[in-house]
Formats: sequence, structure tokens, C-alpha cells
Amino acid sequence: MPYRLSPSSAGSLLATNCLAILLAGCHTATPAPLSTPAVRVPASMPAGCTPPAWPLGEKRRGAQGRVTLHFTVEADGKVSAAAVIRSSGYPALDEAARDALARCTFQPETLDGKPVASKVIMPYQWINE
Repeated sequence: MPYRLSPSSAGSLLATNCLAILLAGCHTATPAPLSTPAVRVPASMPAGCTPPAWPLGEKRRGAQGRVTLHFTVEADGKVSAAAVIRSSGYPALDEAARDALARCTFQPETLDGKPVASKVIMPYQWINE
């Protein structure tokens, strides 16, 4: 003869089995070790970077203005992909600023003490005195 459970025993057994199944499915992952946040130091230009020379004739014509350049400072400090993102209004001044920038060497940005490439936006003001 089959064994019969009382309704209260069946409910208790069912609850116990469900709890066992639920607990078996639980898994507590070992927490990852806390890492220190990355330390980022932006690129900087050494004092020895030569300013751009005035293009021939532009100073006499009264040209002046502010050019804004966007470029990459590579991990070795060299400039690449320099582009004018806002013109001074004088193409010769814009080009002179871009050319002078290409000859500069920067202290590259560092991430956790290691040099990395970074994007930089830099204005240059031409003042005709």
C-alpha cells in the first residue's frame, strides 16, 4: 500500500524541497579584489616648444585672430592628426600655427604611470602689435 502524506506534511515536505532547490541554485561569487582608480595625468607641452612665426606679409596686412587646433599627442609625445577646428579667419595664420605645432614634442598623457595617446584641443592667439 502506498504511503500517504497528510496535507500538512506534504506542504512541509514541498517547502523543504523548494528551499533546498533554491539554495542549491544560489552561488555567491568571490568578490573581485578592489582595484585602485586609474590615475590619469593629461599631456603637457614643455617650455621649449617654439611659437609659430608670422607668415610673410600677414603682419603688415594687420592679420590677427585666434585659431583652435585639435590634435593627438601620441604615447611618444609626438603630434599627429593636427587639424584646424576654428579658423582665425586667415588661412596663412591657421597653417602657420598647425605647422609649428607639428614640430612640438609634448609630455604624453599617462595612465597609471604609462604613456598613452590622447586628444587635445588648443587655441593659439595671433596678436598683431
